[in-house]
Amino acid sequence: MMMMMDMIDMISNTSTMEMVRVMWMELAIASFAAVVYCTLTGYVTPLPKKRSKMCELPGSPGKASKNSVQSIQEPTACQVISTALRQGRLSEGIALTQELPELSSGVVPANIAPRLLMAAAKAPDFEAATAELKVFIGKFEARSLEAVVVEALKNKDMKACCQLQALSSLMSIPKSNGALAAFAKAHASDMVALRALVEEAEAPLAKPFAKAVLEACIAMKDVDLAAEVFEKVTDSDAATLRNVVEKESANASNPTCAQAREIRACGKNGDLKGAVAVFERQSVDGVTTLMYNSILEACVECGNLGKAVDFFNLAKGSDLADVVSYNTVMKGYLASDQETQATALLAELTTMGLVATHASYHGLLNARVVARDFGAAWKLVQEMQAARVSPNSVTCAIMLKGKLASPRDLSKVIGLINAMDQPMDAVLFAAIVEACVRTGQMDVLSAQMKSCSFESADMTLNAPTYGAMIKAFGQIHNMQQVWKLWGNMESRKVQPTAITVGCMVEALVANQCTTDAWTLVQQMRNQEATKSLVNTVIYTTILKGFARVKDTAKVMALYEEMQVCGCSPNTITYNTILNAFAHGGAMHRVPALLEDMKAATPPAEPDIVTYSTIVKGFCNAGNLDRALQILEDMQTEGKYVPDEVMYNSLLDGCTREQRPDDALKLLANMKKTGVTPSNYTLSMLAKLMGRCRRLNQAFTLIEDISREYGLKVNIQVYTCLIQACFMNRQANKAVAVHDQMIQEGLRPDEMTYSVLVKGCLQARIVDKAVHLAKVAYGVSNASSSGSCPGLSDKCLEELCSSLGPAGKALRVELTTPVARGVTKGDGKGRSNSGGALPPWRQPASA
Repeated sequence: MMMMMDMIDMISNTSTMEMVRVMWMELAIASFAAVVYCTLTGYVTPLPKKRSKMCELPGSPGKASKNSVQSIQEPTACQVISTALRQGRLSEGIALTQELPELSSGVVPANIAPRLLMAAAKAPDFEAATAELKVFIGKFEARSLEAVVVEALKNKDMKACCQLQALSSLMSIPKSNGALAAFAKAHASDMVALRALVEEAEAPLAKPFAKAVLEACIAMKDVDLAAEVFEKVTDSDAATLRNVVEKESANASNPTCAQAREIRACGKNGDLKGAVAVFERQSVDGVTTLMYNSILEACVECGNLGKAVDFFNLAKGSDLADVVSYNTVMKGYLASDQETQATALLAELTTMGLVATHASYHGLLNARVVARDFGAAWKLVQEMQAARVSPNSVTCAIMLKGKLASPRDLSKVIGLINAMDQPMDAVLFAAIVEACVRTGQMDVLSAQMKSCSFESADMTLNAPTYGAMIKAFGQIHNMQQVWKLWGNMESRKVQPTAITVGCMVEALVANQCTTDAWTLVQQMRNQEATKSLVNTVIYTTILKGFARVKDTAKVMALYEEMQVCGCSPNTITYNTILNAFAHGGAMHRVPALLEDMKAATPPAEPDIVTYSTIVKGFCNAGNLDRALQILEDMQTEGKYVPDEVMYNSLLDGCTREQRPDDALKLLANMKKTGVTPSNYTLSMLAKLMGRCRRLNQAFTLIEDISREYGLKVNIQVYTCLIQACFMNRQANKAVAVHDQMIQEGLRPDEMTYSVLVKGCLQARIVDKAVHLAKVAYGVSNASSSGSCPGLSDKCLEELCSSLGPAGKALRVELTTPVARGVTKGDGKGRSNSGGALPPWRQPASA
C-alpha cells in the first residue's frame, strides 16, 4: 500500500482524498472485470497475483507489457464474439455485440456483421436465429451483406445464399450491386427468386447483375423476365447485354451446347456426380470435344484430378482432345502441386500438332513466379515468344506479381509491356504500381502513368491502387502528384477505403502538412458516405505529426475531437500523446491522461513504451529523480522489464544533470538485467564523462564495453570522445582519436571534422586546424578511401576568419571543384585487426 501511495504521490502530488479515490476506482474496475470474466467463461479462475506498484500509476490498469515474462493478453471484445460465433453460440454472440460501444453509432461493426449474418444463415434453427437477430434490424450495412454472400457463393454454399437473401429482407439490409449479382448467380435456376430480385433492384440495373439474370433467363427460357431486365438497364448497357443474349441464345439452341452448360453448372456447384450423369446421358448420342472439355472442367473444379485424367485419356483415345483439354488438365495438375506433370503435358501438346495458347503457359509461369524461380520464369517467357505466343497483359501481370529481385527485372517486364499490342488495363497498371513501389522505381511509375494515360476514361483504377500510389509519391515528397491522385480519385467517384485515407493522411503528415491532414479528416467525418472511414489509426497518425513539431495544443484539441466523435484511442494513441508531452514540456498532463487510459472502453493497456516515454519526459524536464524512481519500482515488482531505450533515456538525463555516479549505477543495472548497450549508450557515456572532467574514465568505459559486448565503435561515439577531449583541454588526444579512426577504416564525416577544426581553433593550434581542414576537403592526405566530407559552413567561416587575409586564399583552395567533387563518408569502419593499442587506448599502467 505504501508503494502504491508513493508512486501516486510521485506522479501527481495528489491529496489523501485523491489517493483514496484512485484506490477505490482501482478496486471497482478489478471487481467489474472479475464479474465480466466469470459471466463470459462460466467458471471462476484463481485470484490473480497482487497488483504491482507500477499498476498504481494514475490511470494505469497494470497490464504486463509484451516484454514481461509470461504476460497474458486479454482477448478483445471482437475476438470473444468471433469465438462464440465460430463455436455456434449465436445467442451469446448477439448479446455481446449489443454491449459494444461501437453499436451506439447505429451500425453493427463491419468486422463483426458478416460473422453474425453467416452464423445466423448456417444456424440449425434458422427461424429461431432470425428471431434473435431482429434486435439489429436496420443496423447492418450493405457492404457486410455483400462480403458474406460473395464468400458463400465462392464456397458453393447455395443454402447459405438462400438464407442470407431471406435475412436481407427480414433485417432490412440494403443490397449492393455486388450482392445482387451474387444472389442472381446463386438463384440461376429459381426464376421466382430472380424475379423478386429484379423487382427489388432500383433502375438502372447494374450491368453485372443484369447479365447474370439474362443468362439465367436464356437457360430457363423466361422471355418475360428478360424483357423486364432490358426495361430497367441504361441504353449504353443494353447494347452490350443484347450481344450476350444473342450469343447465349445461339448456344442454348444447340443441344450439345446446352448439355455442356449443364455439366459446367454442376461442376461450379460442386456436384460432380450430377455432371458425370449428364455427360453419360449425352454420350449415348455421341460425345464431342466440347462435352469432354466441359466434364474436364467440372472434374478440376471439384478437385477430382484422377477422374479428370481418366476423361482426358478417353478424349485423347477418341482423338477429341484439343488445346483446351490440355490446358484444363494442366490447370488441375498445377492445383495439386504436380508441376512436372503439367510441364510434360505442355511438351506433349506441341508434339501432337496443337498450337499452345496463352493459357497453356500462364499456369506454369505463375507457378515459377510464386516459387521465386525467375530464371525459369524468363525462360518460359522466351519459349512463349519462340512459339509466337506474344506476352499479353496477363503475362506481364503474373511476372510483376512476383517479388522481383532487382530493378533490372522490373525493366525487363516493362519492356514486355511496351511491346504489347493491346492497351494496358487497370489490373496490369495496378501490378505495375505495386512493383514500382516495392522496388523504389518511382521514375518508372511516373513514365508509365504518362504513357498509359491513367487519367483517361478507359482506365478505371480501384481505391487500393490509388492508395499505393499516394503513399509512394508521399515517400518521395512529391505532394503535387499526391494531391493530383486524390483529386483524380474523387472526380472518378472512386469510393476510398480506410486504408486509402490512411495512405493520404500518412503522406500529408510525413511532408509536414499535418494541418491539411486534419482538415481532410474533418471533411470526411462530416460526410455520411465517408465518416466511417476515419478510424483510430488515422487520428493517431495526425497526432504523431503534431507531436513531432511539439504542438501540444493541437494534440489535445485532436484528442478531444476523437472523444467527441466516439473514436476510441488505443495504447499507441496514448503513447503518441505522452510523447508529445515529453517533448513539449507538458509532463503535468500525464496523470490525467493515464486516468483516461484506464477509463477508456475498452481500457487501453500501458506497455513498456508507455513507461519509457514517461521516463524520457521526466529526463527532458530535468527531473531525473522521478525517472529513476519509476525504474526502481518497475524492477522491484518485476512485472515490467526496462529495455535499452529506457536506459538510454535515463543516461541522457544523467548527462543533462551531470550525475556520473548514477550513470555508472545504471550501467551496472543494464549488465545485471541482460540489456546490451549500443553505440548510442557509449555516446551518452562519452558526453557525460567529458562534461564531468572524467576523460580517462570515458576512454576506459568505451574500451571495456566495446570489448565485452563485441561492439564496433562507430563514428558518432568517436566524435563525442573528440568533443570530450577538447572540453578537457586535451587537443593532442583529440587528434590522436582522429588518427585512430583512419587506421580502423572509419570515415569521419562533416560533423567530426567540424568538431576537430573548431576545437583546434579554441586550443589556439591554428596550423593543426588548417591541416585537418585540408584533410576534410581532400586537399592534403585524404582521410580514408577518398572520403572527403568537408566542413560545415559555419566552421569554415570561423576558420577563414581566424586566419585574416590568408583565410581568403585557404577558402579558394578548399572549395575548388577538385576538392568539392568527393563524396561524404558513411561512418562505417572495420574493427581493429590487432597490434598495439593506440596511446589513448592504452591501460593506465602503460
